[in-house]
Amino acid sequence: MMTFTELQLDALAETFNLSLGEAAATFSAIVHEEITLSVPTVEVLNREDLAQRLENMQRSETRDRLCGINQHFHAGNNFQTETLLLFPEQGSLEIVRRMLGDTTPIEQITELEQDALAEIGNIIINSCMSSLANLFGTEMIGTLPTVEANTARALLEQHSHDEVILVARIGMTMAAQNTSGFVLFIMDVPSIQTFMKQVERLFNIA
Repeated sequence: MMTFTELQLDALAETFNLSLGEAAATFSAIVHEEITLSVPTVEVLNREDLAQRLENMQRSETRDRLCGINQHFHAGNNFQTETLLLFPEQGSLEIVRRMLGDTTPIEQITELEQDALAEIGNIIINSCMSSLANLFGTEMIGTLPTVEANTARALLEQHSHDEVILVARIGMTMAAQNTSGFVLFIMDVPSIQTFMKQVERLFNIA
């Protein structure tokens, strides 16, 4: 298992915090409500431990399935990451309603939900990755977003087959609607090493 020093983990957390700040502002404009970010947590976990944690979160915070908005990004040959923007399934409906307008009938939300959520994910995740690209002085190339509602374990297994995963978790909360989601960045070992070198360069860590 890969390990990092406390200084390296702090630098990683601050990097993701910087990248999500602009994304949260964008999200706030979409739903016309202030968005609160949690303090980022960064860990290196094996896939089974991450799956178990996601399942525990799902049981403790909601009985709904999770709605996952996924995109894949790469920069050159040595870096790639899966991004997952996760919300409880019912919470995702409320986000769409806020985006489309409070007077939108629920049957229309159902028809438009997937496209609207894909657009939300595309805006938020691309804002974050664009910020990372600017910090590192590189270009991040991403796929189109996909949307799926499923259990926490099923969502993870579809988007990660690596045994060692760098997980950055940042909560995003709409307080007035009591809706909370979070972003996961899932990387394989070579990508973790490449990303860490960029972070060390950014913060001048020897």
